[in-house]
Amino acid sequence: MYTKELESFKINFSNYVKKISLVLPKEYDLETIVSLIKRYYPFEWQILNEKYKYYCAKDKKLKVLGKKVRFAMMEPILLVESLDITKKLLSKEYIDSYRNSFIIEVKILAEDDFKKERDPKIRKRQEKITKAKIKAQEVEPLFLDELMGLYDRKSTSQKDRIYILKELQKYYCTKVIDFFKRKVESEYNRQLREMAFYHLQELGHLAVLRKQKYMRIPSKNKKRREILRNVYANERFNIKEIPEELEYRIQNSKEQKIKTYDYFISHSSADFKEIQHLIVELNKSKRNVYCDWVNDNDYLKRNLVGLATRTVIEKRIEQSKAIIFVKSEHSMQSLWVKYELNYALELNKPIYEIKKKDILNGSYSTEKIIDLWFLEKEYKNIILFENQLKNENRNVAN
Repeated sequence: MYTKELESFKINFSNYVKKISLVLPKEYDLETIVSLIKRYYPFEWQILNEKYKYYCAKDKKLKVLGKKVRFAMMEPILLVESLDITKKLLSKEYIDSYRNSFIIEVKILAEDDFKKERDPKIRKRQEKITKAKIKAQEVEPLFLDELMGLYDRKSTSQKDRIYILKELQKYYCTKVIDFFKRKVESEYNRQLREMAFYHLQELGHLAVLRKQKYMRIPSKNKKRREILRNVYANERFNIKEIPEELEYRIQNSKEQKIKTYDYFISHSSADFKEIQHLIVELNKSKRNVYCDWVNDNDYLKRNLVGLATRTVIEKRIEQSKAIIFVKSEHSMQSLWVKYELNYALELNKPIYEIKKKDILNGSYSTEKIIDLWFLEKEYKNIILFENQLKNENRNVAN
């Protein structure tokens, strides 16, 4: 597998260097070639570096076990230097010839054409990655370790592992990315392995989806090996992505019960842009926040709003240390915001206020809310969605 990957890298990067040779400046060296690769093939360079670190870690583990180093992969810059095309470009004869025949106008035209070819592809891939990252927070809450530990227990079912992976996908950090890489390599269940693979691919990380026949059965026990091979490997489970499903998991499953948040963001969805910016800023301060369209976007769909949605929101408020209310003309009119703030106040949760207009310019401050404009003793009677009274009366009757 390593030999095939290395050969693939050499072929691909030889092609990259060949294309880059057309836009080299009059004076150049190895560093110039590598900088142009980083400029025009940034994701490919990132993947090469990831694979280098991966095999270095493998060799390090072998050393610790007292075994012989197996891979000894070259550093990315040395791999580029070892390519035949690079050796040719760096030879004295070629450099002298290139310098003597160099025409700046030709180089500029070639560079313009190359930018037209590469920049849209780079931009498209970056947009895809950025879009994927919007669904995840760039922070490492403490419960991630517990989630991963829960996944790795032998007693954890394939079904529960599906839910755990879905929760881990909501965080973009080194710890989670490394966990998914391990699962792509070692997870014996096809569906789980595919989930890890496609998640990494969506975020622009290298992953190789191995065929089942190449997977090692993770057990030495004969009976368990048979179960893993004939049952576990082929098990599949599809989550019902509806509020009622999340409500059930919150009440009955550990992967939901162990979750905690620093802040619950009470806001209007009309202020999407500002809220997204605020989450990024809070993540930079290592704050894990709850926002419905980030943390529970796979369950809480607007066309399915009901009693289960309200139950989920209440639980997320309970799991949060404090509330941040983003004040805007939209949020001041939102019945959901009014309900959330009343529920939080009833639980004695600290409530802080941030003005929407101050978020994008970075001048916002977090202050404890003073004006309790939202206060309503009978807030539980607020009609949050159509047919709410009908549903509640039906529940009472049952």
